[in-house]
This record gives sequence, C-alpha cells and structure tokens, in this order.
Amino acid sequence: MLGGPTWPQSRLWVWQLLFPPVRFFGRALYRMRLVDGHNVPQHGPYIVVANHVDWKDPPVIELSFGVCIRFMAKIEAFRVFFVGGLMRGKGCFPVRRGEGDRRAVMTSLQVLRVGNPLGFFPEGTRSRDGAMQAAHPGIAFLARRSGAPILPVGITGTATARMLRSDIRVTVGPPFLFEELDLSPDATEQEGADAIMRRVAALLPPKMRGYYS
Repeated sequence: MLGGPTWPQSRLWVWQLLFPPVRFFGRALYRMRLVDGHNVPQHGPYIVVANHVDWKDPPVIELSFGVCIRFMAKIEAFRVFFVGGLMRGKGCFPVRRGEGDRRAVMTSLQVLRVGNPLGFFPEGTRSRDGAMQAAHPGIAFLARRSGAPILPVGITGTATARMLRSDIRVTVGPPFLFEELDLSPDATEQEGADAIMRRVAALLPPKMRGYYS
C-alpha cells in the first residue's frame, strides 16, 4: 500500500520523495505568493476551506504551505493508471460526487481525528467563471462534528496561470471554530456552510465573491 489519508506525513514516502523537487520546480515555474501565512497552524488537525477555480488549486495550497493536505478527489481520478497511486501515496482519498458518500465523510472525520489537516472545497466543483458558487452543506457537518479549526483560504490566479506567466495568490485568514460563527441554535447546515464561505469570500476580490457578494 502506497499510503493513506490517516498516515502521518512522515510515513507518506511518495510525498517525502517527490515533494521537495516538485516544490522547487513548481515555485520556479509559477509565481505564487502566500499572504498572511502566519495564520497556518503549526500542527493539525484543521480544515482548509477554499474557493475552487482550477485543478491547480490543491497543489498550489500544498506548495505554498509546505504541508501535505489530505484532499478528497473525485473517484474517477483514482482509476487512472499511475495517477491513482500517486494520489493515494500523498494521502488523498476518493469521493463519489453528486451523491451522499458516507465513506468519504467518515474518512474525513478520521483524518481530523488522527491530527492530519483536511482539504475541502465546499463548492463541490470548479467555478467556470471564477465567481464563487453556493456551498454544499457537508462542510458545516464536518466542522461541527469534528470540532476542528477551520482555515479559510482565498485563491486567485490559478485559472489563468501558465508556466513563467502567472500571478497566483494564496491568502490565508485567521482560523476559527464553527461555534464562533455565532449562528442561531436552529441554524441549518446550509446556513452554517454559507457562514463559513463568507469568511473565504472576504479574502477574495469582489468580482470573485459571486454567490457570497
């Protein structure tokens, strides 16, 4: 077995072997800036919650943080020869999009329970026009159930980034707990998800805030 989402970073040999050269060349070929990186916790568990505009978003977060984030990814990607092994080897795990995937939810909670950081894109899929879409309510369930800190991240520039021609910015907001959202006792999970995503929207330029303008 190459790896798993609950493995500590030190045991993920694919990550340990490939990340240093990938980070070196990635940061040399793509200009990316980490803004307010001091907000990133030194240790897990925490939930990285970000907007999603391009396939580059997950690696950009990891290249910027220098930390192996356990992202869930569509199950189809794990069926691609070699790619699936690489993804498992760096702690990613599959999710069946468009349906309630109980296994993916339980894996997410286990990732946090053992102290690893979890990556989550509540919009569920990439935004084609760059503007934020309405979040799915699952992030509120995970945040409430796990009690883990939520780390809001706003990403710009990945959709238009090309080698040697990019201006990627990863802006990190202060971590917060779900209870700090000051929601009413009878608030729905959708209302909780929307409150979380407003923290992300605040890190983006107005034209990218979309549903959360």
